Amino acid sequence: MLKKLSACLLVVCLVVGTLTGCTSSSNKTSSGEEVTEIRVAFNQNEKHPQYLAMKKLGEEFEKATNGRYKMTIYPNGVLGEQGAMAEFVRTGALQMAIVPCSVPEGYDKDFAIVGAPYLYDDIDHMERAVVGGVFDDLFYSARKYSFQALTVYTAGERNVYSNKPINSAADLAGQIIRVNDSPTYIEMTKLMGGTGATMSQSEVYTALQQGVIDAAENSELVYNDFKNYEVAKYYSYTKHIVHPDVVIASTEFLDSMSESDRAIFDKLVKDSTEYEFATFKDRIEEAKAEVAAQGTQFCYPDVEEFRTLCQPLLSRISNQSEVTQKIYNDIIKLRKEN
Repeated sequence: MLKKLSACLLVVCLVVGTLTGCTSSSNKTSSGEEVTEIRVAFNQNEKHPQYLAMKKLGEEFEKATNGRYKMTIYPNGVLGEQGAMAEFVRTGALQMAIVPCSVPEGYDKDFAIVGAPYLYDDIDHMERAVVGGVFDDLFYSARKYSFQALTVYTAGERNVYSNKPINSAADLAGQIIRVNDSPTYIEMTKLMGGTGATMSQSEVYTALQQGVIDAAENSELVYNDFKNYEVAKYYSYTKHIVHPDVVIASTEFLDSMSESDRAIFDKLVKDSTEYEFATFKDRIEEAKAEVAAQGTQFCYPDVEEFRTLCQPLLSRISNQSEVTQKIYNDIIKLRKEN
């Protein structure tokens, strides 16, 4: 409760600052130009690859514009839950946020294709789709909601972890599994044999410890960072989703830039994407080694069984519009064997 109250007060301060002009935009560079502050909401810690990529983007943009832009990142979810942060981006109280794909999906259901189950072969496959511009038209179309999706940062391959090995769908029968607050995740979990339950990632440790849930699903990085290996020793590679987090920005902020500043910004966004993917992949290997040293047992179920079970969901998402059909076909073309 106290954390939520603090988040609300901080957001109120940001809104008031925006409305009254009491932000760093009233400061000046050494040459007398106004400084525009870019405020970014983020729900993970300062060591996370996404934070590091965004920090790098901000520092390089500040340097490239001779200090006319300065980025401030609010990590650890201090500004509240991510759906609310998207609303503050839409109103211009925040300039940017990094949110799960389910957040823009709440405005436009076509965004479900970006994070559909068993769509990507691996993280590299997702990266080829993102940097190759497969989602560009969809991302730009979000402007009608007063934000634009700029890119995808990977949140890694999500797998199930629990206190028993998962070798088949039968092992998930009757299991309550913590998943993202997303209709796609809930339906996917049901198809895989379990029952999805939504809660904050910070609540997962206690929920596993007390038996409120039987399992959870996330990347090795989150599994390690939140020390979930202490209460769930089996990490099973179901590989059900390569999870995309979407970088969104206020159209008000984007449209306030000069043409030259926007060109610099767009290039740095692309550079930050490549940096984030590379950094995340390195961190995954480190996390795997760290949890293995803590006694984690890795399990390798038959992924094809789960892929087949989830095919109706992937088919429905990919065929829900001409937009999703094209995106799906473009992603399939980017598979290595093609």
